[in-house]
Amino acid sequence: MTQQLRVGTRRSPLARTQTNEVVQRLKVIFPQLDIVILGFTSIGDQTKGPLPTSTPGIFTSTLDAALINGDIDFAIHSLKDLPTARPEELTIAAIPKRKSAFDVLVTVSGQKIDDLPQGATVNTSSLRRTAQLLATRSDLKIEPLRGNVDSRVKKIIRGELQAIVLAEAGLSRLEISSVYQQRIPMDFMLPAPAQGALAVECRRSDPNIVHILESIDCPSTRATTTAERTFLASTQGGCAIPIGAYAEYINDEIHLSAEVLSVDGSKRIIVSGVGLDATELGYQLAQKAYQMGAKKILNRA
Repeated sequence: MTQQLRVGTRRSPLARTQTNEVVQRLKVIFPQLDIVILGFTSIGDQTKGPLPTSTPGIFTSTLDAALINGDIDFAIHSLKDLPTARPEELTIAAIPKRKSAFDVLVTVSGQKIDDLPQGATVNTSSLRRTAQLLATRSDLKIEPLRGNVDSRVKKIIRGELQAIVLAEAGLSRLEISSVYQQRIPMDFMLPAPAQGALAVECRRSDPNIVHILESIDCPSTRATTTAERTFLASTQGGCAIPIGAYAEYINDEIHLSAEVLSVDGSKRIIVSGVGLDATELGYQLAQKAYQMGAKKILNRA
């Protein structure tokens, strides 16, 4: 018997691509599903100019409301955009296998950051990326940049911009040529917590839908992103604080590296650790970062 489900997504090309990726995974396991994709415009999509850094869920709250109101059955988010504090009615039923967590520098010739000329302009609206760039290359001029991923890359190709920093996963999903990309090492730029991962969210009160969505959950991706997001939550950080974190499994243990930076990149607290419990590891490293001076950075921000 055919079962119809409604999935909500933002309208951007990347969000649509991510949603199609999840839908195809679900249909492989449940071919009888008829999944209708409904597009929504988030508050962040409607905002012109710089995004308000003090507003959590700026890209996700519209879909949250649609779920809670019963307008859709599940929603697809970029996990890095999802606030760590979630509505009680909702649950992240699946975190599929993560794509690359790296950031990349995008230039017309595929330059490395070290190859950029003195005083070069790099466009990014991410406070984290801004702080990380300035921490190593204080000579760089950082300018804000809004718009869809594909439109940003086109500005590079047309020569309108000198360099931009984007998530490698988004470029990969949109099949944008790697000719323009140079992966940034993680010792230079730790990614945003959960970068490259997707969240598939639904109502707790729908056990049948939870069961369907759980079929595409990746336990290792869930564990590593939980460690990263726990660090973020435990430092009470968010979009207003430059925080990077990345975890991976090595020999059945979770290895987590994380950092807290001042907005201008002049102060940088870096911590790392190994553990078996993702939540405990994220919390312990947050406490370690506090002891090393992160609290002063967070208080100033």
